[in-house]
Amino acid sequence: MKTRKDLIKMIRRLQTSISIILFSMVFIFCWRVTDFKITEIQLSEWGESGQTAWIWNSIVIFLSFSILFNSIIYISNNTRIKYKTISYLLFIFISMCLFSVGFFDINEQPIHNIAAWLYFFSYPLVIFIFTHIHRKHLQYSDWLKDILISISMILLPLLFIWLYDGMAIAETIHIILVMMWNLKIALND
Repeated sequence: MKTRKDLIKMIRRLQTSISIILFSMVFIFCWRVTDFKITEIQLSEWGESGQTAWIWNSIVIFLSFSILFNSIIYISNNTRIKYKTISYLLFIFISMCLFSVGFFDINEQPIHNIAAWLYFFSYPLVIFIFTHIHRKHLQYSDWLKDILISISMILLPLLFIWLYDGMAIAETIHIILVMMWNLKIALND
């Protein structure tokens, strides 16, 4: 018989994996259905109107809850994390930003753009702050992975914003790094 902690760990890993697979499927679906050139748009255009709008915005909202759930369980179960309150607040803020991106579609200016900007620029900052305040308590390998992910979340998307007219490639790279971070914390128990 599994303990409660093992059951929560299994559910969290399953939930994170399903979220990533589901998001990836919706991403590919929206890309194929809309025929938008991914190098010329921002991903939020999939949620603007038409048949993909409801699907895209719903998955973004679902992902915000998935990130929140994964982060809260990770923080509460990890004994190396000493500053739990500030850690909870940081990840609640990110999840609220992503929720707002999905809830207020691209037609809801400037709310959507402010929420998207806050999400994309705050996520790497939150990981960096989280890692920095726990640097004395985290294992060196975890600290290094977290720092590398946060720096990559800043540098790689910025590089691709300059290479393409649209922001979708940069946003996609950011999403891949968010998935990596969430898999890392889901599998780190």
